[in-house]
Amino acid sequence: MTFLHRLYRISGLLSAASLVLICALIMAQVIARNLGSTVRDAEEFAAWAMAAAGFFGLPYALHCGSHIRVEVVMRFLPQSLHHAMEVLVSAIGLMLSVYFAWYCTAFVVESYRFNEVSQGLVPVPLWLPQLPMAIGTILLVLAFGERLVRVLRHEKFEIGDGEARSE
Repeated sequence: MTFLHRLYRISGLLSAASLVLICALIMAQVIARNLGSTVRDAEEFAAWAMAAAGFFGLPYALHCGSHIRVEVVMRFLPQSLHHAMEVLVSAIGLMLSVYFAWYCTAFVVESYRFNEVSQGLVPVPLWLPQLPMAIGTILLVLAFGERLVRVLRHEKFEIGDGEARSE
């Protein structure tokens, strides 16, 4: 397994851990309410964990071939154009993810520079819950870059679900 593939897998594990955190926060809030109390800002932390799960899941999902693909378009194209179409969509995906990562990272840096904090009961520097957004999109750039290189070399990038577990 290459270094990048390990990064994609770690990103997927962080996504899963974020989902577990959401579950734990909801359970803690339910238990606290039954005991006549609350967990401070549980909803806010759960929302941040949901965003982290989504962004951390992007590179892993691309590597596993789990993103939505429009296969019907490929069915209407001659076999001779399939490779060119894969190169085109990989390049477009790379460009869009670079744009997305640039602005997500700028957003996090801006929050850090202006010392923005959350408005809830627990003042959290906003760059901390925003950081997974930047990391996830940067890893997505790396994944699309690797995918483009592999497609140009006529190699397979997506590993599929079975290979993800055995890798």
